[in-house]
Amino acid sequence: MKKIISLLLIIFLVLSGTVFSGRSSRAAETSGRVRPGVSMLRVRETPGGNVMTDSSGNTIYVDGGTPVTILDTTNSSWYKVTFSYGGSQLTGYMSSSYLEITGNNSGQSQAVSSDDFEAYLSAQNFPESYKPYLRELHAMHPAWVFKSVQTGIDWGTLMENEKSKPGQVKNMVLGTSYAPHYNWRSTTVGYDAATNTWYPFDGDSWFAVSDDLLAYYMDPRTYLYQNYIFCFEALSYQDGMQNQNGVESILRGTFMENTTPPGESRTYSDILMEAGRTYGVSPYHLAARIKQEQGSDMGICASGQSQTYPGIFNHFNIGAYDSSNPALLGLKYAATAGSYGRPWNSAYKSLMGGTEYLSSSFISEGQDTLYTQKFNVTNNDCLFWHQYMSNVQAPAYEGNSQYQAYADNGLLDSTIVFKIPVYLNMPEEAVDKPADSGNPNATLKSLAVSGYSLTPSFHNATKNYSLIVPQGTDSISISAEAASGSASVSGAGKVSLKVGTNTVKVTVTAQNGGTETYVLTVVREGESSGTPANKEKVHRGDMDGNGKINAVDIVKIQRLIVGIDSMTDEAKKLGDVNGDGSVTAIDVVMVQRHIVGIEEITW
Repeated sequence: MKKIISLLLIIFLVLSGTVFSGRSSRAAETSGRVRPGVSMLRVRETPGGNVMTDSSGNTIYVDGGTPVTILDTTNSSWYKVTFSYGGSQLTGYMSSSYLEITGNNSGQSQAVSSDDFEAYLSAQNFPESYKPYLRELHAMHPAWVFKSVQTGIDWGTLMENEKSKPGQVKNMVLGTSYAPHYNWRSTTVGYDAATNTWYPFDGDSWFAVSDDLLAYYMDPRTYLYQNYIFCFEALSYQDGMQNQNGVESILRGTFMENTTPPGESRTYSDILMEAGRTYGVSPYHLAARIKQEQGSDMGICASGQSQTYPGIFNHFNIGAYDSSNPALLGLKYAATAGSYGRPWNSAYKSLMGGTEYLSSSFISEGQDTLYTQKFNVTNNDCLFWHQYMSNVQAPAYEGNSQYQAYADNGLLDSTIVFKIPVYLNMPEEAVDKPADSGNPNATLKSLAVSGYSLTPSFHNATKNYSLIVPQGTDSISISAEAASGSASVSGAGKVSLKVGTNTVKVTVTAQNGGTETYVLTVVREGESSGTPANKEKVHRGDMDGNGKINAVDIVKIQRLIVGIDSMTDEAKKLGDVNGDGSVTAIDVVMVQRHIVGIEEITW
């Protein structure tokens, strides 16, 4: 009976649109306003769609304090609203991060009992694979609110648009001499296996990321733990929830801790609190972002001491695109007069202007979490592009920093909203993090047989070779060298031969345990097995005229194809098995099929 009641409750919640807080997502009209301090907020025609314009084609902007009527909150990122503009009442969509409810509903989602939590998860359409993580988080922090963001994006489409490939490197991983992370780097772009060389795409230590590591950090389930879920925290300013002590907690151990910027009389944390209030952005997010961009030590973008752009600051590295010297590009952007109060010729202007940029270019565009600023799956105008950072691990690092700020200030039991993406056709279980197990290169740098030439000539990507030796040769000496100094090679050295066909395998084992095998087919002339040919006539495919068609003949045809042996008229006549006037790989296949009895070669 209890199961039936629970099922009916879930159906009711889903059909009615009831959400976690106990109010309907398609509730009766609710009074609200644009958060104070917000400026030039754009309104959309559809959720994340085209911006609304007036009758003259000018973009419609609204500022903080503008009253709105909230009509629909079904889409947790974009609320449907009506508002007054130019004497008319307009209807459109605004980013929920910049709205607050002023009516009877306080806008604060209330803690929900465990009995109702299962129904809530179902009403939010969270996949079953998310629920064990969310149940555990709910048990620890009942006031936390988990909202699903149904992206409608297929997991395969997401991977294809984010993975590293020629002409597309959006995600990178740090690799240094003491922590190279070879197994996390891509081997499909920016890598030469023959020389075991990776080429950086940003500075000298940022490399294209592997598909496996990318999938791990794109999977939302990776972050459904207490300290990492903050990469899904809504990044809007919340009065009373964020304080200067929390900002200092994030800045601890960096050049910004309890310090004033060059030329300023107020501390970094004080200015960041002002910037957050002014532009409606979480100051914890601002602190974590600068920490991620600048690191622990003051560089030229925070010191104002660039020789090329003296007195210019860019704490958020805006415009510092991937290049050999991204910091210089960022300073060039900061030095150019234009939007966001540029030039940023003081630390204060850099901190305030950078915050305005984040607010208007990302948060108000629906990219209002650390995750969606790294992986743009919510801003429909530029899906998979317009991504703030290239560091694939940034959401985890910055999310953990924000968690520490809340923890250090005793705020973890507050009501905090997390907006968690959901994709179509996701892997059934959370993606495992690939082992940081060393160099994956299992290719050869060279392969040779003393006194003989291989067919075809050696190439590290070619795995099959052949050669013919005289009957009197009972052994050969194989030399093989791995491309990576950390790989090992087995199967080389002196190898004994029997008369006929011999298969020799040379195996390379990479540092990470992966293997590649190179196969040599060595034919020792003499008595050997094969399909008899008619000795009375010259038989196509019987290259040595011994009355048999066997592996020796395959090797001889291959040598003709690659130009090792001369293509005489007689050789061409014998090697042109299919009679098309040329000797090609098709003739090799026909001989192979003849040997194994699939298709007999006719006269």
